[in-house]
Amino acid sequence: MWRPRAPRRVAQAGALCAIGAAAAFAVLNGNEAFTGIRMSRPAGQFIVTDTPPEGMVCRPAYGDRSGREEWNPLPQWRGEKSYHANKQLQADENRQWYHFDAEGKVLGHLAQAIMNVLRGKDSPLYDPIRDVGGFVVVTNCEKVRVSGKKYHYKLYLRNLSFRPGHLKVERFKDLQKRFPERIVMRSVWGCMPKTPSCRRIFKERLKLFTGPNHLYYHMDPVEYPMHLVKDCTHEQNLKKKLRIKYFSDKVGPNLVRNQQIKEMKNQKKSLALFKEFLAKQYETTGAEQAERMEFDEFVYRAERERIDKVLEDNEGKPLPAKEQAFYPGTLIPKKRISHNYKR
Repeated sequence: MWRPRAPRRVAQAGALCAIGAAAAFAVLNGNEAFTGIRMSRPAGQFIVTDTPPEGMVCRPAYGDRSGREEWNPLPQWRGEKSYHANKQLQADENRQWYHFDAEGKVLGHLAQAIMNVLRGKDSPLYDPIRDVGGFVVVTNCEKVRVSGKKYHYKLYLRNLSFRPGHLKVERFKDLQKRFPERIVMRSVWGCMPKTPSCRRIFKERLKLFTGPNHLYYHMDPVEYPMHLVKDCTHEQNLKKKLRIKYFSDKVGPNLVRNQQIKEMKNQKKSLALFKEFLAKQYETTGAEQAERMEFDEFVYRAERERIDKVLEDNEGKPLPAKEQAFYPGTLIPKKRISHNYKR
């Protein structure tokens, strides 16, 4: 059945009256208008109270309300606002200087560690919207290493004029001879977000040098624990299945387990054959005579009888000829060729 709508002006007037009544109630009662208590002090968007709130609570406005629990806003309280570094603490004169030695280190792992120090991600004061990072001095840039075939095939592209046909391509090994600092520079910038603040950090705080010396000894840089950065070893040039760690962790235990299982099966098989041999000898010797003999004597006598029987069966017969080996698919016999012949 169709029902006519209320005029728009009537609806707007009702809404304005409701808002005005709520505002007047809040002005008259202050902070106690809805919670029934007075706020001790504001903390951002949260309210810190000494006693739980009383009075208004939230209930579902639909369905059966009898079996539903009331919503208590107190468990949603998240505490005070976290501490953030102020502008004075973020000043450059209060930043720590760190020294990295790139000799023998993997390029990617070294760049990741440098990026964490530049952005301050390893600092307890780290905040995404604040800058608490430090300065980084990197030496021995020409001795940084890469794994696998990257030394010969890793390419560096540049087109400073952004014009077609002006692209320059250079290999890792050539760039390392000509400008080794650029290798570390490109790798660190690849790890950082492309934002204005990161561009400023990258340009102002990263200091790269070839050789063991640098120009910032007066800043007393702290030696970064380089044992935390992965070294580039000869194993990284091998396949994963050929590395010692992979063999010791996966292949080695499997080989030992399979060898133990094989030995157990052989022992069970040998024991079954030995029991069968003793049972036959027990029937041949006789129960009464076998019971009067010791076990070692019984085994020795059974073995001697078996050897004599084999000797008697094969005595006077020619030795079996050795099976001739032929090349696959032919009747050409295989012969051992010796190079120790006289000309």
